[in-house]
Amino acid sequence: MRTLRVKLVVPGGDTHDAARDAFDELSEIHADQSIFQVNQTQYVGDDSWGFQIRYETEIHTKQEFVQSTSLADIEQVMNRVAPGSFERRVNDTT
Repeated sequence: MRTLRVKLVVPGGDTHDAARDAFDELSEIHADQSIFQVNQTQYVGDDSWGFQIRYETEIHTKQEFVQSTSLADIEQVMNRVAPGSFERRVNDTT
């Protein structure tokens, strides 16, 4: 089983609207390739929010963290974590 997971980790409340918007857009674009989850927690501050990208196979797990609202930047990390099994769909201008 191969699973690519994208988790947005943000503090609770109405903060980080740009990150939430990026998450919503990415989850629509890549709904068939990834599992998306939002994790709101009081233990995350303004300097530690971001996207946790994790790829699991039977023999290994690879993960990276990216703190960006750029769809292209986040997708680049998704591609790096799951090379060969992930289709990029975002232009640098998107």
